[in-house]
Amino acid sequence: MAITALAVLAIGLLAGGVSSADPSAHAARRVLHLSGTARLHLTKKSGNVLYEKGTATGTLPGTVTARFVTGIAKVTGTVTFRPYSGGSLTVTAVGYPQSAATITRFNGSLAVRKGTGRFRHALGSGSFSGTANRKTWAITVHASAKITY
Repeated sequence: MAITALAVLAIGLLAGGVSSADPSAHAARRVLHLSGTARLHLTKKSGNVLYEKGTATGTLPGTVTARFVTGIAKVTGTVTFRPYSGGSLTVTAVGYPQSAATITRFNGSLAVRKGTGRFRHALGSGSFSGTANRKTWAITVHASAKITY
C-alpha cells in the first residue's frame, strides 16, 4: 500500500524565493500550482515498512524516494522529491486504498513541510490518486498541490 508516494513527488517546482533589497521589507513568497506523475518501485521491505524510489514528471521532472508504513485501511509516508534542477521537497502523505485487490486504487492528501535549496521555505498541501500492485509494490501516482516558497 505504498500508495502515497507520491504524489508528491511528481510535483516539480520552478524558481526560488525572492527577497527584497530593503532590510525592513519582508521576503516575497511565490505561489505555485503543481501537478505531476510519479512511478515508483520497491527497493526494500521490512515488515509493514516499504522503501520505494522512482522518477517524477510534471512541472519539474526529478527523482523520488519514499518510506511508507502500511496498515489495513491507511498508509502513511514521507516522500522526498529532488528536481533535476536542484533543491528538494519533503512531504508527508496519508493514503487510503479502495480495495483489497492485488491491483488497488488509492487516494489521499499530502503536506509539503520542508525543502532544501531554493525550496527551503516551501509549505503547501495537495491531493493524489493512483494505483498500487500489492504483489510487486509498483506504484503510479498522480498528484496536484499548491505551495508557497
